Amino acid sequence: MKIVLLGLESSGKTTLLKGLLQKKFPTQGSNVKGSTSTILEVNENQTRYMDTPGIRIGSELVSSQYTRKKIKSADQYWFIVRGTHFKEEIEVLTEVFPFEDKPIAIIVSFEDKMDQESLNELNDFKEKNKFPLFIMDTRRVDSRVGDKIRELARSVTFAESVEINNLRIKKIKDLKSLFQVRILGPYVALITLLVIYSLPIFLAYQFSKRVEGIVESTIVNSLIRWSGGAPETLKTVLFGDFGILSLGFYSFIWAFPVVILFGLAIAITEESGLKDQITDALDPLMRKVGLTGQDLVPIINGFGCNVVAIQSSRSCNICTRKNCISVISFGSACSYQLGASLSVFGASGHIFLIIPYIFILILISLIHGGIWNKKTLVPMFKKRETFLQWPSGQTLSYRLKPVLSQFLVQAMPIFLIICLVASLFDFLGWMEILKEFITPLLVVIGLSTDIAPAFVASLFRKDGILLLNEGSGIMAEQIAVGELFIAVFLCSTFTACLVTLVKIMKELSFKEAFLLAGKQMITSIISVILFSILLSLYN
Repeated sequence: MKIVLLGLESSGKTTLLKGLLQKKFPTQGSNVKGSTSTILEVNENQTRYMDTPGIRIGSELVSSQYTRKKIKSADQYWFIVRGTHFKEEIEVLTEVFPFEDKPIAIIVSFEDKMDQESLNELNDFKEKNKFPLFIMDTRRVDSRVGDKIRELARSVTFAESVEINNLRIKKIKDLKSLFQVRILGPYVALITLLVIYSLPIFLAYQFSKRVEGIVESTIVNSLIRWSGGAPETLKTVLFGDFGILSLGFYSFIWAFPVVILFGLAIAITEESGLKDQITDALDPLMRKVGLTGQDLVPIINGFGCNVVAIQSSRSCNICTRKNCISVISFGSACSYQLGASLSVFGASGHIFLIIPYIFILILISLIHGGIWNKKTLVPMFKKRETFLQWPSGQTLSYRLKPVLSQFLVQAMPIFLIICLVASLFDFLGWMEILKEFITPLLVVIGLSTDIAPAFVASLFRKDGILLLNEGSGIMAEQIAVGELFIAVFLCSTFTACLVTLVKIMKELSFKEAFLLAGKQMITSIISVILFSILLSLYN
């Protein structure tokens, strides 16, 4: 049997599915708008569940078109509706997916936030019509509930559909917060956002700074002494300027804490409903650069992983999606990029550069999106009025596991391969040829050819920026402060990493990916040239 879960954004579809299944499944559900960006199919015994992207009131999303094509073969539709917003959500669902088409069940979520009068109204309707309606808190669901819903799901008549829409269910609003204040709200949301995502960087730096010296003195130096009699090739590959172990330790020590802490910050803001309220509040500011508040969700997700963020841009409006992807590609510094940048700035002794780096990165990415997509027609944005609630420790742990797995299984091995290739290039003397090839571009923007390896590596992976730590950080220490900032910015923004570019090709087209990459290169080079001019004037 194939069952489809349908509902508006933040209705609790993924949370419900997570509770119904006895086994764990690889997804990152939350109550953030559009958190499910593609149809997830999960098998449980003889049942196949399909978790669909959320529908948004008054907007046509990329994901909505995809959903309608994929669910036609389903045996049952399960509609998940927030009890606090029952009337408006049920009207949208009956319009998009008529109840008469398939056997259905209606799951009413947020039971704990509904008033007693509305609960009585729903229960009376259920008993009178023997209707497959289930009222629950989807965060506390027993797996046995799924069997009962499957058994009672049935086709409904047109009269029943009309009666459902006419039920007198009171709309419950969350307590008014500072985010909802007309003029002050956007600025409170912006400050909150900056604080939330600055804290992981600060904590990661404090941890990495202390651990780096211990690891270098007790492990790296011991291994170097132990390998004294090893062949020169092996020593270069393992402990040279671009060595797998010498730079690999840098990557792990500096990137891993950022990855975990950023993953935790994103999970907390999503599971608590805080991100929903922030995106609602920031809509007026985002519209000035050709985006809506909803488009901020994938942009924020990009600070965890650009590839995941571009996939989640399916929750964007059709007319703003390209602009959103453009901003993600340019300015959403993934956790690996941030870890690498933090490491380079820390090794150089100028850790304070991380603050202007992030600020300028975000600012120019928004300007970049606004300039290249100034003709974008921005649709109206329907606020979701979500509730603030404490996230559960179990859910946070569940969301962090795939982040940890991705770093250890995918990110670290790829970076070590980059180190291996760079070491072999260095041993064979090809690194000098590479520098000569990149020299014309670096000369134009006034940078040293010594950054060429890091620049090339960053085209494949953004943590390739760590190659600026050549010689255990000696090169980073020798580069002037201004030039180091410009070098890191160039490596970060010249183009998206290769994996991200491939994802853009899949989501849009080769032509669109090529155009986005070209525009990004132009913005990056112009920005770097302006920085160089300002730096020369200052000096």
